[in-house]
Amino acid sequence: MIGTGIIIEKVVKLIAKQFKLDKILDYVENPNEVDGKVEKLESRVDRLEKDSHPKRDFVMCDVCKNKIKETD
Repeated sequence: MIGTGIIIEKVVKLIAKQFKLDKILDYVENPNEVDGKVEKLESRVDRLEKDSHPKRDFVMCDVCKNKIKETD
C-alpha cells in the first residue's frame, strides 16, 4: 500500500508538469492584471451610479398616453 501511494504521487507530479497544471492553477487562484482592471472598473461604475441623476419620470398625456417632451 505504501508503494502505491508513492507511485500515485509521482504520477500526479509528472502529469502536472507535463500539462503545466501548476501554471494554470497559479493563474486561476492568484490575482492577475485583469483582476486589478476589473476591480478598478467596478469601483468606477459604483461611483458613477452613486453620483448619477435619479431616473426621471416622464409626464404622460392623459389623452394619447404618449410621453410629453420637456421644453427648456
